[in-house]
Amino acid sequence: MKNLKIMLIAVTMLAVLLLVAGCGGGKTPAEKESDGKAAEKIILKFAAVNNKTHPAVVALNEVFKPRVEQLTGGRVEVQVFDSGQLGGERDVMEQLQLGTVQMSYISPVLGAIDPAINILDLPFLFKDEDHVDKVLDGLIGEKILAGLPSKGLRNIGWMENGFRVVTNSKRPINKLEDIKGLKIRTPEAPVSVAIFKALGANVTPLAFNELYSALSQGVVDGQENAYNTVATSSFFEVQKYVAQTNHMWGSFAILVSEKWWQKQPGDIKEAIIQATKETSKHQRKIFREQTNKNKQMLIDKGMQVTYPDLTEFIQAVQPVYDEMFKQYPNFKPIVDEILSLK
Repeated sequence: MKNLKIMLIAVTMLAVLLLVAGCGGGKTPAEKESDGKAAEKIILKFAAVNNKTHPAVVALNEVFKPRVEQLTGGRVEVQVFDSGQLGGERDVMEQLQLGTVQMSYISPVLGAIDPAINILDLPFLFKDEDHVDKVLDGLIGEKILAGLPSKGLRNIGWMENGFRVVTNSKRPINKLEDIKGLKIRTPEAPVSVAIFKALGANVTPLAFNELYSALSQGVVDGQENAYNTVATSSFFEVQKYVAQTNHMWGSFAILVSEKWWQKQPGDIKEAIIQATKETSKHQRKIFREQTNKNKQMLIDKGMQVTYPDLTEFIQAVQPVYDEMFKQYPNFKPIVDEILSLK
């Protein structure tokens, strides 16, 4: 009888343990719901207008995606949408503000929302790549777009689109006089137009997708872009001369949706910032290596490279600075800081 009682007690205890386990360890429905939410992955959609071969997209796939996922222990899943799958830059900016896209990198098209980005487009602002890095990776880089959160965006890093050079089909450019009168295509951007008007060129703003045709048909004599763009766009087929003026440095601001950002816990934010810093440095490294290779490729294709004395060029574009400071006097202290780092 005694043994029977012991067996009954053991069976009862086992049944209770199984019941507790089946009920989630005795947790309340609210606790179980909380656990379920904690297990949900955070999806981070990163939009890019360039294709998979562009240094920016390469850096996203090689560094940003794996590092974010590693640093967050897999809690964040990064989805890279390249080749403009989620729309052009203006479309993506709107989606960032809404929070339907979480991150992207944007060119100075961002000036439509925050004109401070135009500071980086000023002519001959940067001496060289080391100067660029000092600015972007320091307090000045953080300061330039510090007002973006009030507009639904947050700048957490930078990529580059390179120093721009001038190509044309008419003559080598060795001095300022050589550029005067040339029909030069520029982007449809106020600072770019102002620079080449100041240099004495006949400026023709055109959309990029119209440029090759315009060069081949003689609608314009030349254009200005980074070596990488000249090479990948096959402009060497319709251009003979390239002048290494480095008159402007091209920027990409790495942005995150402020609406989405404010919902993320601190450790997730820290992981994304760390991954962004590593991605930024990797992208610049790739871009610069590609620049040197593409410059040599253009020479091998028959383009003649000249290195004009830029003293006259720098003097000629001073009105571009004057006009910016007249319109935005608060930009001058930032520009002075950048110039002082040379």
